[in-house]
Amino acid sequence: MRLSNRTLIPLILWTLSASSVIAGDQQGTRAYPFLRIGTDARAMGIGSAYTAIAVGPGGMDWNVAGIAGLNRPAVTTSFLDYGLSGVGAGSIAFVQPMGTRGSVGVGVRYFRVGDIPTTTEANPTGEGLGNFSSTDIAARLAFAYRLTPGLHAGISGSVISGSIDDRGSFGLSSDYGLLWNRAPAGLRLGAALRNVGTQTSAYFEIVDPMPTELSFGASRPFPGSGLLIGIDYNWSVDWEGTVDLGVEWTPVTDFFLRAGYNGRGAELRDSSEEAGIAGYTFGLGFRKVRAFAIDYAYASLADLGGTNRVSFTWEFQ
Repeated sequence: MRLSNRTLIPLILWTLSASSVIAGDQQGTRAYPFLRIGTDARAMGIGSAYTAIAVGPGGMDWNVAGIAGLNRPAVTTSFLDYGLSGVGAGSIAFVQPMGTRGSVGVGVRYFRVGDIPTTTEANPTGEGLGNFSSTDIAARLAFAYRLTPGLHAGISGSVISGSIDDRGSFGLSSDYGLLWNRAPAGLRLGAALRNVGTQTSAYFEIVDPMPTELSFGASRPFPGSGLLIGIDYNWSVDWEGTVDLGVEWTPVTDFFLRAGYNGRGAELRDSSEEAGIAGYTFGLGFRKVRAFAIDYAYASLADLGGTNRVSFTWEFQ
């Protein structure tokens, strides 16, 4: 392998930055940081404050319990564009209700960085060595169950494959979620434990720990005003807790405007010369009930530029 540590280390740190994670002493020590990248446009449009809102196939990245609320089969596909050549992420997920109490979901997500110049200790400029790429893929199987009409629980397992140039790795991960739809005062409460598992084989000699994270969320709709407000608290062993806030407004039937504040994205301001609107997100969507939905979201990564997410959801009759 011609890739040197001089190239590998910046690549991993860049990937973490692209995931909107700027952390403390353990920054850059987690395997598969792409698991923290949400591709669903509705969720990102409201700042990722989605733990207590998550519903349907696109919600599995935030709270797997959300798929228990579906009454019809549905499929969601999402794409994330970083505005950088050779860099992108995406996902596709399908949920099938099983009777009146449970749902089964399957999904695949990926993150790819291409066209990276290869360098070595002997050839730090990479002249004549060509380019390489990095690709991560996770395949998921999920199950969620309605414990009571208002309390849902979910669990999922994922098989992960990663590659950097001619090196590869594999891992196993699981997610757990709870969703209480009928909490007092009209609230909807959620909790999710994500990315619990292990890297079963490493790129090199060292096996890295998983990017395990815990989130708690609350949301509340305000009937008559068309407003839905959400708030999340997120914590992980490799960064301090952050808060996400989001609002969704329905000015007319089936049309949505969204805005949010993402705590992880806001931390990019500490290391950016031109922070701009890093941490703030915006989105819109259109939905035809029992048919389809189209969602879009924009989020800034400060010096790294802006990201665009697009999601398409089809609900089968």
